[in-house]
Amino acid sequence: MRRAHLLPTAVLVTIGGVIHLQLWLGGYRGIPFIGPWFLANVVASAVIAAAIVATADRRVTLAGLVLSLTSLAALVLSRTVGLAGFLEPTWTDQAVAATGAELGAVVASALALVVTSRRPPAPVLLAVRSGDGTPRRRAA
Repeated sequence: MRRAHLLPTAVLVTIGGVIHLQLWLGGYRGIPFIGPWFLANVVASAVIAAAIVATADRRVTLAGLVLSLTSLAALVLSRTVGLAGFLEPTWTDQAVAATGAELGAVVASALALVVTSRRPPAPVLLAVRSGDGTPRRRAA
């Protein structure tokens, strides 16, 4: 994968991790079950974002997609029906920013995976003649 396609994904995954860190530092660390998952999200976001840029491996980009989708799902659950006994129906600025970052990361990583999944075109073979006049084929 070319790295230019991956920068938006890495940046948006990082933003999602930074928002989770801010929330964890701001008090979410004290919420049973949820607090440790916020910290795990911070670590996973940092590792995956760095690996996306460093390796340009489609599997790592896919991991970023999965992380963002699960973060988004957990956010929606926590704002609607609750998640592990935690319900916060208020949509704060950080919740909206996290939603935007996660949605952006999903779109960016999906696009990066689609763009790079195309096979390169087959080489065009040209008929050329060698010095003795016999035909040979070579790639263009």
